[in-house]
Amino acid sequence: MKVVLINDRLNAGGAEKVLIFVANLLYQNKVDVSVVLLLEKSVLDDQLNAKIPVFYLNRKSRFELKSFYKLRYFVKDADIVHIHSRYNLRYYMVAKILLSINKPKIFFHEHVPSFKLDFITKFFIQKVNAYVAVQEKMKDWAIRTNAVKIERAFYLANTVNVPIETDIKKHRSVDGKILMVANFREIKNQLFAISLLADLPKEYTLDLYGTVDEVHYFDKIKQKIKNQLLESRIRVVGGVTNIYDHLSKYKLAIHTATAETGPLVLVEYLNAGLPFITYNTGDVVNLVNQYLPEFIINDFNKTEWLNKIKMFNQKNNFDNEKIMMKSIIQQHFSASEYFSKLIFIYQHILS
Repeated sequence: MKVVLINDRLNAGGAEKVLIFVANLLYQNKVDVSVVLLLEKSVLDDQLNAKIPVFYLNRKSRFELKSFYKLRYFVKDADIVHIHSRYNLRYYMVAKILLSINKPKIFFHEHVPSFKLDFITKFFIQKVNAYVAVQEKMKDWAIRTNAVKIERAFYLANTVNVPIETDIKKHRSVDGKILMVANFREIKNQLFAISLLADLPKEYTLDLYGTVDEVHYFDKIKQKIKNQLLESRIRVVGGVTNIYDHLSKYKLAIHTATAETGPLVLVEYLNAGLPFITYNTGDVVNLVNQYLPEFIINDFNKTEWLNKIKMFNQKNNFDNEKIMMKSIIQQHFSASEYFSKLIFIYQHILS
């Protein structure tokens, strides 16, 4: 079996981390795997196993014919092309139609929590061999709206490996130190996180880790920090490729996104044994809610968030919670379980 993973580039983000995890996992399990990136090198490329072939199209425009031919060459011997995200699927499908790329089966990995499909994207999704959602209700929605037939729809929850060389369990956290990891776009709702810090005692600080996806929203964030006179208490941190190197500094993480499929960062907090408070959205949250409901808040009532943050900050240890977090990872997010589910889908579409 030869698998080619396709994305635009490996920026810091959940879908990109999943691609890296999948590529390395396939290689570790002796699957012939390569990666095709439509654009250029980026910040996470070095996290791929150095023995995995990586090919760059360095595409200058979406309709550059030379890049279509290069793509066809890189996938010509593949059994499966494993494509991440809708815009990359659209690009591949245009190349497939124009250049008659017929051999590889198409595994489409849906990451975005968007329940809207334009006509063209729906048409392309109907042509894939496997529609694989990272959120169960996305799979159900795709079936219900006739975007994909039931036998081609799958659910595969995100997971990620912990870097072996990083001792994340050894906490050096300081009371009042809070972090949030999310790229800067409106759906992540960092403005609410900033408003929380404004109402917390001055010993509390907040570090916002992420890259800028929406410039206009990032400008609002900077302005709000300035208007609330929080420059000394809120730090914006970019360019971090391994969040595990930083998690041990914090007493608590918060996640205020209004909609998620995973989110993957909560799996990273679980791996790290770092307590977190999150809005109730996404499949990871649904699972955590079964074991640690105290980590979940069902709305954006500011008083409830503030009280819970203060309560968590005053807690001396989270030993019982960390045992439960480790159990969640072992039972639901292990690499071996993920590989078994992934190979099942590959074999299904090849049979």
